Amino acid sequence: MLEGFLTQARADEPVYITDVRNAFQKEGKRPFHLQVTLYDGSVRSFPMQLPMTKTSEEEAFVASYVHAMIYNILSSLGAVKIGVYVDQKDEGSLKLARELDEVFQTALAKKDRFGYGKSLNVNERILAVLLKGKYSFCFQILDLAQEPVCGAAPAKEKGEPVFAALPQMAEDKMLLGIDIGGTDIKLTASVDGNLAVYKEFDWFPAAFSRAEELMDPVKMITGLMRAAASLYAAGRESQIDQNAMGKDASLEEMEQGLKKMEELAGESLRNFDAIGLSFPDVVIQNLIVGGETFKTRGMRENTELDYEEQFAKISVLCEELKEYVTETGAVMNTNDGPMAAFTAAVEQAVAGADVSNGFFAHTLGTELGTGWVLPDGSIPEIPLEVYNFIIDLGSFAQKEYEPNDVRSINNFNTGLPGTLQKYTCQSGVFRLAVKTLPKQDPAVYEEAFALGLFVEQNGQIVVPTEPKDMRKPCLEFFMAKAGEPGHEACAEIFRQVGEYLAVTWEETEYILEPEAKERSLFGRLVKSPVCFKLMCEGAARREPELRQYAADGGLANTRLMKQLEAHPDYTVAQFAQAVGAIYFGCLGL
Repeated sequence: MLEGFLTQARADEPVYITDVRNAFQKEGKRPFHLQVTLYDGSVRSFPMQLPMTKTSEEEAFVASYVHAMIYNILSSLGAVKIGVYVDQKDEGSLKLARELDEVFQTALAKKDRFGYGKSLNVNERILAVLLKGKYSFCFQILDLAQEPVCGAAPAKEKGEPVFAALPQMAEDKMLLGIDIGGTDIKLTASVDGNLAVYKEFDWFPAAFSRAEELMDPVKMITGLMRAAASLYAAGRESQIDQNAMGKDASLEEMEQGLKKMEELAGESLRNFDAIGLSFPDVVIQNLIVGGETFKTRGMRENTELDYEEQFAKISVLCEELKEYVTETGAVMNTNDGPMAAFTAAVEQAVAGADVSNGFFAHTLGTELGTGWVLPDGSIPEIPLEVYNFIIDLGSFAQKEYEPNDVRSINNFNTGLPGTLQKYTCQSGVFRLAVKTLPKQDPAVYEEAFALGLFVEQNGQIVVPTEPKDMRKPCLEFFMAKAGEPGHEACAEIFRQVGEYLAVTWEETEYILEPEAKERSLFGRLVKSPVCFKLMCEGAARREPELRQYAADGGLANTRLMKQLEAHPDYTVAQFAQAVGAIYFGCLGL
C-alpha cells in the first residue's frame, strides 16, 4: 500500500490525502487518535490509524499524512488543545507524537514560525479574541488506554432563517457592499432598493509593505462611493464623476473626483445606513485576525516595521469605516468565503428554496475562498482557511520549485506543498498549463509566452505582476482556449481543477461535517459556463453525486441581484458578493 502511494508520488502524480486516509483507516493497525478541544469547549474525535513502515521513506510519508491531518484541522476548525492518544509501547507512534511540538513550533514566537507553525499564528490570534488569551494551544500526549469515550456532540438547535427577510430591509436605505480581493476591489451602493453606483479598482496588496497602503485606498474609495450615492439619492446622478468611477481611474483621479463630488453634494452628503464588507482573511467578531495570507505578505516581509503592529491596524478596518455610516448604522465584516455562501443563501431563500441546512460555498479566483453559513445567517467562528488544506501528499518533482514559480505546488505563505492554494484557484490553472501544455498543446504554451502571460525570471516561470499585473489576462486566456475546438488539453486543465474540488468536498465533509451537502461556486473560474461545465465533469470522475452550482444569472432572485444581472457592463459573477455584502450589512441593523 505505502509503496503504491510512493510510486505515484515519485512519478510526480498527486496522492490525495483522502485516498491515503481511507487506505490507512482500512489497513492500519497502529492507533493515533486525536481528540480536539474546540473554541466552544466541545471535543471532536479523529481516531486515525497508521500502517506499519519498513523504510525511512515510508516513515516520512506517514509523518507527512499525520502533519497534514493536524494542519487541516487547525486551519479549519482551530483548537484550544489537541490530545494525542497512542500506544505507549509503539515507539514509532510515540516518537511521531513527541515531535509535534517541534513540527508546529509551539514554543516559537509568531514572527519566527514557518510552515506548519503558521496555522498556530492564526489560532493564537483567534484565541486572543474569543477566549481573551486565557488559553495557550498545546499538544498533550496520552496513553491510548486512558482515552475517554468521546460521544457525539449534542445537536444544536437551528436558528430561524433570516435570509428571505433581508432584501426588504434594503428598500428604504442607503447601503454599501464591498468585496475586497487579491487583485481587485468591487463595490456597489444601493439607494432605496436600487443599485445606484458601481466601482472596480485593481490592486496588488501582496506588494504593500505598510498597513496604510491597504487601508487608505479602501477608506478613500468608500468615501468616493458615499459621495456618488449621495448625489444619486438627491436626484443629481448626472453630476457623478464618471472618470473617477471608472475601472482604470488612478488613485489621484479618484481623490480628485471624491473632493469634487463631496463639494457638489454639499448638505446632501449623507452616510450609509450600513456597510457590508467581504475581506480575504479570517474574520472573528468583525475583527480581521488571520494575518497569514498572501495579501499581507509584503508587510510580513518588511523587516523595518513590526508586523504585528501593522496587522493590528488592518484588523480594526470596520472601526475605521464607521465614519461613513450613520450613528445608528453598522459595519459588518466577514471572510470572502462565508460572504459567497451568505449571498447564495439570500438569493435561494427569496426564490423559495429550502435553506434549513444553511449554505456552503467556494470562491475560485486569486485563491480558494470557503464559506459556511448556518440557517440563521450566522457564521461559525472558526478559521475556515480551507485554501490551506493539504490535499496532495505526492507530486514530488513539483515540490522542488520555489513557491513563486508557477510550476510549484508549494504555498506562497507557508512554503508547504500540496495545499489547495495551488490547485483549485488561478494558480492551479497556471501550474497545470505549464505542466501539461508543452507536450499536449505546445502552440498555446508558446502563445502564452509570446503574449507575456508567462515569463522566465532567474530560472523561474512566473506570471508577471509588474509593470502590469498579468494574472487576470493569463487566467482569461486559458479559460478562452478551453472553450475553443482543438484545445482538449486546455479543457482538461479545468476538468483537473474540478477533480481537486471533489477532493476538497471529501475533506470538508470529513473535518467540518456541514449539513449543507451542495456547493455553490463563485469567482472568475466559474464566470465561463464552459469552464464550469468542465469542472463539474472533472469532479464527477471522483464524486458522481456531488452537486455544484455556479453563481451566474440563475442566482439572481432578489431585486438588487436582478438589477445587476440586467446591467450592460457588469455581471453577477463579478459583483454578486458585493451585492451580497449589502444584505450582510443589514444583519447589523
